[in-house]
Amino acid sequence: MKYLMGIDAGTSNVKAVLFDSLGREILVRSIENEPIYIGEVRVEQNMNLLWNKISVCIKQIVEEGPATKDDIEGIGVTAQGEGIWLVDENGEPVQNAILWCDGRATEEVDFVSNKQPELGDLIFKKTGSPPLMGTQLMILKWMKNHRKEILDSAAHMLFCKDWIRYKMTGEYVGDFSDGSTSILDAQTGKPAADVFKALGLEKYIDLIPPVKESSEKAGVLSEEAAALLDLNPGTPVVAGAIDVVATAVGIGAVGVNDICTILGTTCATEVFKHKKDCEFGAPQTRYIKHAVGDIFMNLQATMNGTPNLDWVLSQISITNDFSQIESMIKDIPVGSGGVIYHPYISAAGERAPFYDPNAKSNFFGINAQTTREDLIHAVYEGITLSIKDCLKGLDPNAKVYLAGGGAKSPTWAQMISDALGVQTIVSAGNEFGAKGAAMMAGIASGMFSSFDEAKRECCFAEKTYLPNLDNTKKYDELYKMYVNIRNAMGDIWHQRAEFLSKYDADEED
Repeated sequence: MKYLMGIDAGTSNVKAVLFDSLGREILVRSIENEPIYIGEVRVEQNMNLLWNKISVCIKQIVEEGPATKDDIEGIGVTAQGEGIWLVDENGEPVQNAILWCDGRATEEVDFVSNKQPELGDLIFKKTGSPPLMGTQLMILKWMKNHRKEILDSAAHMLFCKDWIRYKMTGEYVGDFSDGSTSILDAQTGKPAADVFKALGLEKYIDLIPPVKESSEKAGVLSEEAAALLDLNPGTPVVAGAIDVVATAVGIGAVGVNDICTILGTTCATEVFKHKKDCEFGAPQTRYIKHAVGDIFMNLQATMNGTPNLDWVLSQISITNDFSQIESMIKDIPVGSGGVIYHPYISAAGERAPFYDPNAKSNFFGINAQTTREDLIHAVYEGITLSIKDCLKGLDPNAKVYLAGGGAKSPTWAQMISDALGVQTIVSAGNEFGAKGAAMMAGIASGMFSSFDEAKRECCFAEKTYLPNLDNTKKYDELYKMYVNIRNAMGDIWHQRAEFLSKYDADEED
């Protein structure tokens, strides 16, 4: 039997997954990732440590079988996107990677968004993405302003999956999906030269590697990597895609008008359109290139999804057993006893469907009768209403695919269906990012002729949820309060940030 391998380097965990030709997960090996948190807003990654963890996962897959190295037809790679992964001419990191969830480029984003809005408009229209903290473009500008000497020592500017693939193949290659988050022209797939020039970054445009299609072979395992990983040299490795794109492929969202929501570290909601139908630079859009044809996704990726649950389970709940949590909250009515939660728990604030680096989580409506269960349920509802916030004007006939760890919660999947008022579909399987990357490897190797064939062979629905329309009406009312509270908090969030900046500075003195 022939097999495919998918690599998924997320923010929380790194994984290697073995799939058969029908897309079934045969073996999964995962290791917890170790992002480095510095102060309230900075998040970095030791690049060599990440590669070491990936190597261990791959070797465990090979050692444990059932596939031998001769059975593996190809390798697909996906990973967290954005951020900046810089290496020198010898392929060695010049610093820790700065991750997508890092918030240090506040001044750079403020400059192009507010002080020179015409520059922000140029970036938005050319790349399809507005200026945001954590994007490679804005971090590159921060690097020039604050670490120019280190930046000038770099020879290549990569994304996370590109770094992993480089360690496998020795080839510097990018893909359109990752690059479309901030550095490539959405119309051409080439570096956005006019944007780089306008930002005074034209010197660094040559750091961008050549771009290939996501399902195109980007290289083969080198002799050195093959010996390390116990695989055959010459095994094809595809270009791959950013995690949100690979996950969409893995659940079967490969066509125009498909919608999917990934209930993971970042809660990413994606609506797919032909490029000709995309309004690049329009309000509440952020277009990212899909792996399929000329399709783009309107990506509304919040800064944090499930970390809100991690926090409430560790700080408020008396258990972190999700089966117990399901029992605790499944019968709590819509509205959580009048408690509303806003899920802006990230150090970098929020970016979708609005941008505010100072945004912070809060509970509204707590009283003496509020229970732990109410608070936990409110956090689930808060993330759900954030998804609703990202899908304004959703067609009631739409179907929304759910993926990510949170999709395995029946209570949450039903809540999302109720709040959106549409059918939600949970796909069979667990590792959809790795699966999507493996499907791309299957296309490159000739196992599948197209994304449509790969979907037919590999993607199946596990469960479907239909909305309770009475609950939908209640969520529509709750959502109005949710937005009104959010809108009222902007000035207070700013005051909080000024307070912390002032008194943190006093303490340092």
